[in-house]
Amino acid sequence: MILFTFAGLIKAMKTILFLTAVLLLCACGGSEDSSGGDVFFEDGKYQQAVEAYTDYLSTNPEHPKTLYNRGRAYEEIGETEKASKDFEKIIELDPYNINAFLSLAKLSYNEHNYNQVLHYSNKALELNENSAQANFLAARASHQLGYVDQALEFYDNAITLNKDFGDAFLYRGALKVGLKRMRSACEDFRFAQSLGVAGADDALKKYCK
Repeated sequence: MILFTFAGLIKAMKTILFLTAVLLLCACGGSEDSSGGDVFFEDGKYQQAVEAYTDYLSTNPEHPKTLYNRGRAYEEIGETEKASKDFEKIIELDPYNINAFLSLAKLSYNEHNYNQVLHYSNKALELNENSAQANFLAARASHQLGYVDQALEFYDNAITLNKDFGDAFLYRGALKVGLKRMRSACEDFRFAQSLGVAGADDALKKYCK
């Protein structure tokens, strides 16, 4: 009788585990993962992407990848404050997430908050000093703030790390124009032109006749 009861208990436990697994699968079926939002994002349907990511985050509120992707979608539809909140939340969850710092730096640049750009880009550089993008953002902010030597150093770093960084060539050339280094500036504009950077042709026509 004891053996029968024990065997019955084991059987009941297996049944409960099976039902639990089924219920969990059913519960996840509504949102699955954030890939639905990714499909919308890739198709340029950013509002639908936001809705899909938000649906997923309702049950997984601390998922950094989905928060980041929703932040990017918010950027695309011009809701920059919501984008910033998502990126800041990521940093709370993961202080080593360099992409969140870079995204905050870009948002700050678009809002002309250049000191904030330096703050976030320097945070990114603390995590990876070999980030060409972080060096470029730091260069742009320094350039805007009038920190000429610092800007030049950051532009140099960005180009050293990425030889095809056309925008870095263009803006370094612009900085050199201000420093009256015209020959070197024109070389940078030509590199930018060869890389198809918008504005390089105009810069060459204006400064390199």
